[in-house]
Amino acid sequence: MAVKISRLAKSAKERYGGLSKVKKATLWITLCSFLQRGLSFITVPIFTRLLSTADYGSVSVYQSWEMVAMYVATLGVTYGGFNNGMMRFKDDREGYTTSVVGLVLALGVLWIALCYALSDNVVALTGMPLILASLLFVEVIVKGIYDIWVSRMKFDYEYRKLVPASLVLSITVPALGILFVVMASDKVLARVLSFVLVEAAFAIVLGGCMLKRSKCLFKWEYWKFTLLFNIPLLPHYLSQVVLSSSDRIMIANMCAASDAGIYSIAYSAGMIMTLLTNSLNSTVVPWLYRTLAAKELRRISKTSIAVLGGLALIVLVVDILAPEVVAILAPGEYSEAMALVPVIAASVFFMFMYSYCSNIEFYYEKTGLATVASVLAAVLNVALNAVFIPLFGYRAAGYTTLACYVALGAAHYVFSQKVVRVEVGSAVLNGAAVWGLALIFTAISLVLPLLYPHPIVRYVVFGIAIVVAVVFRKKIVTKVKEFKG
Repeated sequence: MAVKISRLAKSAKERYGGLSKVKKATLWITLCSFLQRGLSFITVPIFTRLLSTADYGSVSVYQSWEMVAMYVATLGVTYGGFNNGMMRFKDDREGYTTSVVGLVLALGVLWIALCYALSDNVVALTGMPLILASLLFVEVIVKGIYDIWVSRMKFDYEYRKLVPASLVLSITVPALGILFVVMASDKVLARVLSFVLVEAAFAIVLGGCMLKRSKCLFKWEYWKFTLLFNIPLLPHYLSQVVLSSSDRIMIANMCAASDAGIYSIAYSAGMIMTLLTNSLNSTVVPWLYRTLAAKELRRISKTSIAVLGGLALIVLVVDILAPEVVAILAPGEYSEAMALVPVIAASVFFMFMYSYCSNIEFYYEKTGLATVASVLAAVLNVALNAVFIPLFGYRAAGYTTLACYVALGAAHYVFSQKVVRVEVGSAVLNGAAVWGLALIFTAISLVLPLLYPHPIVRYVVFGIAIVVAVVFRKKIVTKVKEFKG
C-alpha cells in the first residue's frame, strides 16, 4: 500500500513538473479561490454566535452596499478591461497599472467627499450611520488597489506571490474580526473595521510595490481607455450585484436588520452549491466550444440534459440536509432560515442554466444579449421585492430571487436557441426535456421543507441518493473525463 502511494505521489509530482507556467498558475489560482471561499464559509458559524441576528444582518447589509459601491464608485475598473489595457499598452504595462491605481484613488476620494457633502441623504439611502458609510468608500479604495495588484499578478501568472498573499488576507480578516468583535461594544463597527484595516494594510504594501516600478498615477490616455471600456459595462455589472445583494438591503429597510441576518444565513446555505457550479462551468466550457465547432448539436443536447439532471439531483440531496447545515452555520435564532434554503438553492440550478446558455451565445460572439437579460432580471428583482416583501415579509425575497433566475435562465435559453438556429439552422437544446426537468426540480424544491420535521425520512432519501451515486459512479467518471478530454 505504501509503495503504491509513493508511486502515485511520484507520478503526480512528475506530471505537475511537466505543466507549463500558465497551467500551474491556473491550478493554484483555482485552488486558492476554492480555499478562500471555504475559509469564508467556515467562519460563518463563529460570527453568527458572536453577533446578534440584528448585528449580523447589519454587517450583511454593509457588505451588500460595499458590492454596489465597488462598481458605482470605481466603475468596476479593477474587474473589466484591465487585461485589455495590458495588451493595448504592452510597452508601458507598469505605467498603465499605476494609472489605474491613480484612477481608483481619484474616484474613491471624490465619493468620500460626496458622502460627507450629502451625509443626510447617504444615511437615509443606506440606513447606515455616517461612520459606516464613510468606511464603505475607504474600503472601496483599498480593496480596489488590492484587486489591481491581484489582476496584475494573474496577468503575469505570478501565482507564487498571489496565492500566499490571498490566503493570508483570507485568514487575517476573520481572525482580526473575531478579536475586535469580542472586545468591542459596537460589534458591527468592529467587524467592519476588521475588513477595512486589513485591506488597507495590504493596499499600502502592495500599492507601494507597484509604485516602485512606476510613479505614473495619471495619464489621460490610460484613464480615457479604462473609463470608455468600463462605463458601457456598468449596467451589466450592477445588474449582477443587484440580483445577488439587493434582497438584504431591501429586507433591512422594509423589515428589520435581524430579518436580513436570518435571510443571509439562508442565502449562504442555499448558495453552497455555487462552489460546484462554478467549477462545473469552467470544466464544461472547453468541451462545449469544441462540440459547437464540430456542429455536434445532438451530442450537446443529450449531454446538457445529463449535466442539468445531475446538478438537480446534487442540489436536492444537499437540500435534504438543510436543517443540519443551518444548525452548523448558526444558533437556534436562525432556525427559521432552513425553510428558505431549498428555494434559494433552486436558483443555483437556473444560474448554471443561464451561464451554460450564455456560453453558447459567447461562442458565436453574441454578447449584447447577456447585458439586456441581466438588466431586465435585476429590474424585475427590485420590483418584485418592493411589492412582496411588505406583504409577506423577508421570506418573499427567496421566492423573488428564484423567479428572477428562472426568468434569466429562460431568456438565455431563448437567446441561445435563436443564435444557434441562425448560425447552424437547428436548435441546440431539447426544450421539452430541459423545461420538464426544470419544472420537476422546482416543484420538489418548493415542497421539500415539508420533510424537515421528519429526519428519518430525510436520512433514508439521502442514503438512497448516495447508493445511486455509487452504483453509477463509472458512468459519472466517464462523463467527467469526456468534458476534460
